[in-house]
Amino acid sequence: MDTVKYPVYLEEAFSGSFTYTDEEDDLYNFYLHTVGNIHVFDGKIIACDALTLEADEAFTITFPKGEFPVELAIAKVSDDERVGFARIKFNEQSPVRWEYALVEGQDPESIENGIIFGYPVDSGVGSFMDTSGHEAFANFYENDPTALDTISDLLDKNYADTRSWAVWNNKNNNVIYFTTGWGDGTYQSYVGFDKDDKICRLVTDFGLLDWPE
Repeated sequence: MDTVKYPVYLEEAFSGSFTYTDEEDDLYNFYLHTVGNIHVFDGKIIACDALTLEADEAFTITFPKGEFPVELAIAKVSDDERVGFARIKFNEQSPVRWEYALVEGQDPESIENGIIFGYPVDSGVGSFMDTSGHEAFANFYENDPTALDTISDLLDKNYADTRSWAVWNNKNNNVIYFTTGWGDGTYQSYVGFDKDDKICRLVTDFGLLDWPE
């Protein structure tokens, strides 16, 4: 797979001190928040709209197994806050190269300027889960009429204008939720590899910042 030409803020946005100024001179001050640990049992991870489960296919790449922190890079913009990036941090090494995180049938060579592969969001909430977490939540979602109210209540506990996050736990598996940038859209994920060519990151970009040409 071709290596992605990426901006440094895929990693630096999580430093806790990253700043960005857009074309309108709006200042984005990023801070880091750790939501909790995701449980990865079979190495297959899904990123999707957490409240509709649309486009809920697992990425083709196999990730490390275990428990790993899910972190958010949150931007303070004037009196607002927005989740700019979400990531799973698999180890402490820094990424030296990136690849697109793809699902079955997606070809990176077909990506052109301004066109991305990503998951669609219509609820304003994205997620990370492994396949066991997806199976558990899909069963809850399909069979319990209070499922969406349960997740909304969890998100409300951490809400501030205009961002939130939550963890849904079910026995040994879980789902990590977070609001997505300005809201609805299509959001691309990227896999970072360290100097030993091991997977060290999975990052979803929620489109707050413009990529340099």
